[in-house]
Amino acid sequence: MATPLLRSLRSLVHGELWAIGKSKALELYNGQELFDRFIPYDRKGFLPFLDVVQLVRDLDFTRGVVTPHSFRSALLFYSAGVGERIGYARNKRGFMLTHLVEEKVRPEPTVEHYLKIIDAMGGARVVAAPVLSVTNDEEGRFDENHMDMGAPYVVFITGAQYGPSKCWPDSYFSELADRIAGEYAMNVYILPGIGEEGLARRILDGAKNKERIAVKSMGIRDLKVCLSRASAVVSNDTGPRHISVALSVPTVVLLGPMDERYTWYPSSCTYPMYKEVPCRPCNKKRCSEDHACLKGIMPDDVFKKLEEVFERRS
Repeated sequence: MATPLLRSLRSLVHGELWAIGKSKALELYNGQELFDRFIPYDRKGFLPFLDVVQLVRDLDFTRGVVTPHSFRSALLFYSAGVGERIGYARNKRGFMLTHLVEEKVRPEPTVEHYLKIIDAMGGARVVAAPVLSVTNDEEGRFDENHMDMGAPYVVFITGAQYGPSKCWPDSYFSELADRIAGEYAMNVYILPGIGEEGLARRILDGAKNKERIAVKSMGIRDLKVCLSRASAVVSNDTGPRHISVALSVPTVVLLGPMDERYTWYPSSCTYPMYKEVPCRPCNKKRCSEDHACLKGIMPDDVFKKLEEVFERRS
């Protein structure tokens, strides 16, 4: 979701563009040439924070763009004495920023929300939707690690780090996998996130055509390649859906409790599916009702949508 902002920053900065963040984020952006240098910030705690503050201070940056809305992220640039500090004044951190981005409308798409930082800096928006790529090195590594994965295939993203309220029923995924395997002779690969292996296994156990259905655990680099080669992706409303769309892969998104206006951006590869019920959107992490918003999206509905996708792509 961050690439529209980063690409626009890349065109705006007349000098080196550095990034500070988790190392896995850098892996996601491999092949984009967005940064000149990257400062890893993977460890939590007070002492690691002070280490990064000192490093940023020594580098003597003239401008810093604070993209997370946390108090801590603004405190880092403030404590390091970065000359210009640009961001939103959420979480009582406005006094630590030198340039505040005006915030008027809610809800608004996340991509639009961050592109307003470019507007505040007087720059031009370069792209309006996420774009990612896969490197030759990532392709080769994937082929070595997953020689058993045969195309064509459909990928299932069956978990959601946000919470169980975003998860389509296990039995629905199992039924859909059987139909894809049976009627299209395609393989189906279930890609669980950290801690989601049990959920993926339940879906596999509930399916009948196990010769064509498998659970595959992989890191972010292999995940990118796997998604890029898929004929289609069926995903809960969670992070990997944006990765597959950014790789131009048709992605059926099962929208449950969240307001889709937050995640909207121009895309010809996103196929949203939702069921209008009185309690939607509730934005809850756990459903306090009967999960009608996702139970109402039937496997047959999703299969028909995939048929449309395959017909269009053919």
